[in-house]
Amino acid sequence: MSKAKLKIVFIYPREGAAMYPLTKALMASYGHAIDFSTETYESASLRTDLADCICWYTMGHYTKNLPCKFTIHDYRSLSVGRFRRLKDLIKRYTNAKPDLRIIAPTIQKDLNFTDKVKTILMDISVNELALSYRPASPVPVEYDFCYVGAMSAERKTDRMIDDFLRHRPVDSKLLMIGKAEAELVERYKDNANIIFAGPQPQKDVFALVAKSDVAVSYFPNHFPHVRLTPTKLIEYAVLGKKILANHQPMNELKSKQYSIKVVWRNDGELFRDLPAAAEWPDNMDTDPDPMMFSTHMETSGLRQLLEGWAGLPLTSRSSDRQTVSAV
Repeated sequence: MSKAKLKIVFIYPREGAAMYPLTKALMASYGHAIDFSTETYESASLRTDLADCICWYTMGHYTKNLPCKFTIHDYRSLSVGRFRRLKDLIKRYTNAKPDLRIIAPTIQKDLNFTDKVKTILMDISVNELALSYRPASPVPVEYDFCYVGAMSAERKTDRMIDDFLRHRPVDSKLLMIGKAEAELVERYKDNANIIFAGPQPQKDVFALVAKSDVAVSYFPNHFPHVRLTPTKLIEYAVLGKKILANHQPMNELKSKQYSIKVVWRNDGELFRDLPAAAEWPDNMDTDPDPMMFSTHMETSGLRQLLEGWAGLPLTSRSSDRQTVSAV
């Protein structure tokens, strides 16, 4: 009789919430060996097999854990919006105690847990799927610039777009990939060179970035973003792109850590006096391995932990990497 697959239930604060990159990468890489599912706290509580499951919480506010086999609390970011520091303080003191915490290294001090719960430090990393869109040589492009990420008043996205319109030629195209606030789309509806593509599946995001000449890592210069790893910066680097970034502590820290080549500009002058295309360094020779999901799984010890739970060696389906032409 074959052994039953390990069951991991990812618990999100609300139905339809966007998945963490780690969740997507785990499901894509180990779905053949682990039975993954996503639930809200309420829907998970109705499962009849909870006692056989590992409950992996993407952290909101949970004062009581579900009666699972093992409980993980995953702190991959800090709270945003009004009263964000108070929200994190409440989580620290009132959330139930898990069997394991996963915390991004750059926010460990902000969360400041002082109990004896086992903790794995694991930074944001890049899904191996990105390597399929890293071309062996530069490819023809359809867009001059692209930006991937949330677009909101909180992130001051309008300032970035205004700066683009002020400093770039009228025939220069800026592709915006991700969820945009309705007010933002309305504001720029008459600007044909600002293209809102909306949210896209990850593979389509990589394909669209590959079709863009320069990728923009515009990361807010306020808390909590000054503590968070800019996911898109490292994804752009893995894709081998030319990168334009604003001077921001985490942009600068991660570019130095991974030897990512970047053209730097200040906020408000992001698109001003940019180098000619031939003079702009790309990241085709930047080593992607230190940024990859499989590397972080190994160095953090999370892969070994999952192997112990599953009772068998876990080989990622993405472990045999190949670089192919972007599509």
